[in-house]
Amino acid sequence: MDTASKPHRAIAVIASFLFAVFFSMVDWEWVHGSFFVDREVYFSIFRNAPDFEISFSFFQLVAFIVNEQLWSQLIRGLHENVGLSLTTVFGVISFLLVFSYAYFVSSRVGPLAILLLINPLLVDLAFSQLRMSLAMVFLLIAFNCNRWLYRLPFLLIGCFIHTASFLFVIMALCVFVSVSLAEKYRLNRFNCYFLLVFTGFCIALVVGPLRTFILEQLGDRRIVYDAPATTWTYASVWVAILAAAALQLSTFFRNHVNAIALVFLSVYTFCTLFSVYGLRFLAASLPFFVVALCRFGSFERAFVVLIFAAYTIVQWVYWIR
Repeated sequence: MDTASKPHRAIAVIASFLFAVFFSMVDWEWVHGSFFVDREVYFSIFRNAPDFEISFSFFQLVAFIVNEQLWSQLIRGLHENVGLSLTTVFGVISFLLVFSYAYFVSSRVGPLAILLLINPLLVDLAFSQLRMSLAMVFLLIAFNCNRWLYRLPFLLIGCFIHTASFLFVIMALCVFVSVSLAEKYRLNRFNCYFLLVFTGFCIALVVGPLRTFILEQLGDRRIVYDAPATTWTYASVWVAILAAAALQLSTFFRNHVNAIALVFLSVYTFCTLFSVYGLRFLAASLPFFVVALCRFGSFERAFVVLIFAAYTIVQWVYWIR
């Protein structure tokens, strides 16, 4: 687990807070040139009566989780019982997500690295995919905790808010096992790299070709998911950076943050290969990716950061309508 000194953490908090404030003040829908579809759906859902509610009990736990009732009841409670407007509630969620991502990066590789987070992926996640945003806030808090006893409540809250959190937690556990195996058997850098990429491949199989079968067994409502996979043109830079990671030293792969970034990047790559929507994995792992990018060897780091920065500019050009 990465740690930072108290002065470093204080600087990271201040830099992250300022970044989140300015980021949240921007009217991103105006910049984008259209409304965020998911955000409008949430407004519509919470302005109307719920389709159904499931009380939390041991015997209904699975239904409570699968139907993400914690998210539904939490937002309705803040809106209807506390009296907060939906705009305020959603604004707080967006702020917390941006702050969490910025602090994660700044506390590990410095405040300047926050600039690499200025990406349409972060905008879409923070201001449109609000349910996943709130779940990611709790998952990052859990990751930053030093003891599993402290992590567990935040992990459970994240999973109760968004069921995809279970997958992210499983992926992180797979990384912990992979890193432990690499350390135990003193694998060289190429074997470490292969182990992480293979882990990503296996997870991509589960969320791709095997996904429908698994969701049918769970009775999940999202058996049919029509979001298209990204093109190889869009994926090319991400894949190139994944390939460049093979040049890093074995110590790079034994760091949990770096390893998680590579596994998520591998999942996205193989999801694209399987023609499965995989952008959520890039959005969820963006702070891990930025940290890993800044930890490349000095020669490779200059190259990949420059390439990623140029690619981000191209993303903005196409994102702004």
